[in-house]
Amino acid sequence: MISQVALLSLVASMAAAQTLNIPTRSGNIVSLPEPSTITGKVDFANKEFDRGQPCDSDEDTGSSNAVFILEDGASISNVIIGADSLEGVHCMGSCTLTNVWFRDVCEDAVSVLGTGDALIVGGGAQEAKDKVIQHNGRGTVTIKDYTIVNAGKLYRSCGDCTDNSKKSPRKVIVENVRAFGVTSDLIGINSNFGDTATISGSCGTTKAVCREYKGVDKGNGSSQKLDTNASCMGAQGKLEKLPTCGADVGSGAPTTTAKPTSTKKVTSTLVTKTKTSSAKATTTK
Repeated sequence: MISQVALLSLVASMAAAQTLNIPTRSGNIVSLPEPSTITGKVDFANKEFDRGQPCDSDEDTGSSNAVFILEDGASISNVIIGADSLEGVHCMGSCTLTNVWFRDVCEDAVSVLGTGDALIVGGGAQEAKDKVIQHNGRGTVTIKDYTIVNAGKLYRSCGDCTDNSKKSPRKVIVENVRAFGVTSDLIGINSNFGDTATISGSCGTTKAVCREYKGVDKGNGSSQKLDTNASCMGAQGKLEKLPTCGADVGSGAPTTTAKPTSTKKVTSTLVTKTKTSSAKATTTK
């Protein structure tokens, strides 16, 4: 009979071996020379974009290194963010991401920077050393039908942003998330700033489900983990562990390999769908 210790070790090793099953890309990888600023609604039909820059730092490098910058009210769908990207998608206000896949997260996959609500439905991310979703602005982030593999956290309310208390409270709603190989809390919130998390219908392997922190304004020390969980709500908010889910990860077919297209072709591809801006925004963690 297999011991409980051996069984837990087997489950952990299986989780670590998981890879996200990203849909097959359409065409070649498009390497953007600068962030593409999105206004309105854009369906990319499973094209893959990156910035042509391998990940050489897990520090916040700002919106100038993002693949997409979503203006207030913008939405993107059916797109793959490639591995050669320091930053992923930056939302400057309310935004919607539908079936957005992150092949290999460098810093954060999604940074919600401005005031407004963000909806992230479908899709997934893998290999995020720290967190998948960073929430810096005031509002609610809803994450539904999402898959993460080998990540530190799914979501973190900023621990020590500039004027952090004034940009709070923040709320996060998590529904039907599949999490494999999460090495820290699935969700981290600042309860002293009024943050709340509502978690339900999720499964997977995490070190913890929801943890409260003491948020601080930048320059006032570091954000410390607390022993309380009163602000972790929903059917699963106060669980220590999530229930186990099936072995399959994500949805879609295996990916293919392709060489990046030229910069000149990238520009002509995006002109008809997006408004590209050279304006740079900065983020504060």
